[in-house]
Amino acid sequence: MKKSQKLMLAVNLAVIATIFVLNFFYQSNGFDFTLKCVCSGLFALLGLINLGYTFKTKQPNTKFYIGMAAGLVLAFLGDYLIGKDFIVGAATFALGHICFVVAYCFIQKMQKLDYAITGTLFLGCLLFLLFCPLLTFEVAIFRIVCIVYALIISTMLGKAVGNFVRERTLVNGTIATASILFFFSDLMLVLDWFIGLWNWTDHACMGTYYPALCFLALSMCIKIIKIIDNK
Repeated sequence: MKKSQKLMLAVNLAVIATIFVLNFFYQSNGFDFTLKCVCSGLFALLGLINLGYTFKTKQPNTKFYIGMAAGLVLAFLGDYLIGKDFIVGAATFALGHICFVVAYCFIQKMQKLDYAITGTLFLGCLLFLLFCPLLTFEVAIFRIVCIVYALIISTMLGKAVGNFVRERTLVNGTIATASILFFFSDLMLVLDWFIGLWNWTDHACMGTYYPALCFLALSMCIKIIKIIDNK
């Protein structure tokens, strides 16, 4: 591994470690909004740093890295906006998820397995959102927003798992792990916002959310290093 690669990996791991520590203090201090923005800003910054390194080293398949970086930046914006306006924040997150799905498709095109996994996940989400008696949507459109969002996050996870099943690389494994964490985090968000019976759901949500985004950013670095090593 070259010095520049070691430096990039060290930067990624250092930023991720910082986010993990700050996430602990964020949750320990009553989910302080400023700390939330700092944590989210750091993973967005890491995505942009990795994107810059992509251009510097003239990587192939730059569309993958652009999609991942865009998804990370939109996730940061979603974090800021969702507390102010649920629909605007959810829409921003949805755009970010779409960017991730598109990026995954630049690794492998959509295939039958991806659609099958996505369909199964979305069906489960749809049944839950429509028929779970514990869910309470004070504004009717919130349910529709959640259904649309469920389709997008199901596609994101379905595509990630499909990629890993077909090609079991470290990059695909990291992305699949991140997507599973992201899916679980969003489920916890629904339980927290629209059921609200348990005091652990918000911690479970954020406890898996930041690792998910960190692993997505890290996957960019891993892919860059792997390609350089193979040249």
